[in-house]
Amino acid sequence: MEQELPGFIGNRLQEAIWREALHMVTNKECTVEDIDKAIIHGPGLRWAIMGHCLTYHLGGGQGGMEYLLEHFEDSLDAPWTRMKAPELTQDLKDDMIQGCLNQANGASINDLIQERDDCLIRIMQTLKEYREEKGIQR
Repeated sequence: MEQELPGFIGNRLQEAIWREALHMVTNKECTVEDIDKAIIHGPGLRWAIMGHCLTYHLGGGQGGMEYLLEHFEDSLDAPWTRMKAPELTQDLKDDMIQGCLNQANGASINDLIQERDDCLIRIMQTLKEYREEKGIQR
């Protein structure tokens, strides 16, 4: 990190998910179990491989983060979003795009997709084997 920041990065990001989870449970939109399953079987698996921003970089397809930011800018204020998003200034867009390219370290979108998919399959197989071995039903 280049500067001191209150709280840990991971804790701050986790807190944002926690607040949204509380809103969804309060509004009877889903259960606690639904939320945990959604994280375990969705972004949790992907984040273990590439983190949040690089995962979104892949979400932009062959255009990467640049396409994603252009295509989804208006949805940052979607009705289901309860936290105000920062303005997508050109500086913020540039920082996000360059950050993803730095993390990709020369790997193409297709290379990253292959890496993600290979890792996801291994993680899911390991989780299945572990749960079967321990008799865990989730």
